[in-house]
Amino acid sequence: MSSPLAKKLHKEGVALFRKGKLDAALQKFNNALQEAEGGSRSMAEIYNDLGVVHTQLEDYSAAHQALDEAMDKFTALEDKKGQAQTLGNRAAVYEAEGLVDQAVSAYKESATMLEEVGENDMAMYVWQAVSRLRMKQGQYIAAIGAYEEGVENMPKRSFKRKVLEQILKAPGSLLGSPGKRDEPDQDE
Repeated sequence: MSSPLAKKLHKEGVALFRKGKLDAALQKFNNALQEAEGGSRSMAEIYNDLGVVHTQLEDYSAAHQALDEAMDKFTALEDKKGQAQTLGNRAAVYEAEGLVDQAVSAYKESATMLEEVGENDMAMYVWQAVSRLRMKQGQYIAAIGAYEEGVENMPKRSFKRKVLEQILKAPGSLLGSPGKRDEPDQDE
């Protein structure tokens, strides 16, 4: 449980962040921390959000410190979803620092944890981040594989899964269906 003032300050900080007012958001989050109760989920969330703001401000050391605090608190609370979100935010810091392999590893761990707790839609966003990074590296097969991994772990009957499966089939149709790739070209 957290104090009503901490919740209010945290909410105001999130609103400022969404408006791009990063310094003001940082101040609100720091004020919210002072009002939050030590072992609360609210405090863990505030630290997690602080990590995101520090990343946007390119203060990576402070981002890592805030995310360490968030992870410690989510772990103590046995909050797997919070841990997974913190890992995803840690991956974003690595990405911003240019540490692509560490980012991919953290994103994959985050996605797996999110799937374990039934947050398949959130996991899909994380798999998309892996795919995007692999595309930037020119690793197109790995990029498609990451995207497929996310789709594979979505509920079998979900509308999103069906749409994404159709999208994934599109590149194959441009290259020729798997059966046709093995057949010799008629003009040869």
